[in-house]
Amino acid sequence: MDTRADRTDFYPLFSTLTRLETELWDAVDARLRQECGLPLGRFEAMVVVSSLGTCRVFDIASALAITVGGASKLVDRVEAAGYCSRKMNPGDRRSSLLDLTAAGSTVVERGRQVVEEELARWFTPALSPTETTTLLDLLARLRSAQRPALDFKAAGQ
Repeated sequence: MDTRADRTDFYPLFSTLTRLETELWDAVDARLRQECGLPLGRFEAMVVVSSLGTCRVFDIASALAITVGGASKLVDRVEAAGYCSRKMNPGDRRSSLLDLTAAGSTVVERGRQVVEEELARWFTPALSPTETTTLLDLLARLRSAQRPALDFKAAGQ
């Protein structure tokens, strides 16, 4: 017999995670806009390029779990601001290769400091370092458990 005590109601977890993500995004986005003149979405795309080095729009889309079209629009805006450059991909003429400019690298470096400060303001009062690591591990496990299904869906199957 399935009683309330025997199962988990996942909606409160979903709702809490969703609201927390929205609140965190808004707080970090506001700080980045104020201190770096850069929205969080563009910063995230730039962090991917900074981490990977020369990469494609597809790599940004994969890293951020967004569509290639969405990533392409982000890159257009980052490039228009002078923070990245594109060059033809010699291995695949259908795509281009992206690199951060010197100005882009400077903004990413400052942005990382701003983001860390804002996230510390949120997490430090609520979680110990061990709890923070545990939370990260649990969220990573949830994402990786769904990854094959998401990859399957993205492939159009």
